[in-house]
Amino acid sequence: MEEPADSTRRAAEYRHDDGSVEIVFAVDDGRVLTVREYPDEETFDEATGSAAYVGQHEGVADLPDLESFRDADES
Repeated sequence: MEEPADSTRRAAEYRHDDGSVEIVFAVDDGRVLTVREYPDEETFDEATGSAAYVGQHEGVADLPDLESFRDADES
């Protein structure tokens, strides 16, 4: 099945079989940055179990906490 032409545009949203949701955040020079939300820690652990943990990304660590985004959704 062919994907729509805008499938990698900013804000494109995908729902995975494991219950996670992935949203395209940015596309630059062929690279795609996404944000993925898992329905629970168990699903996250299963999905990342074979990945190598390399520490915290400083750019993301400096972002506001989740509560800041919840407040924006309520206005």
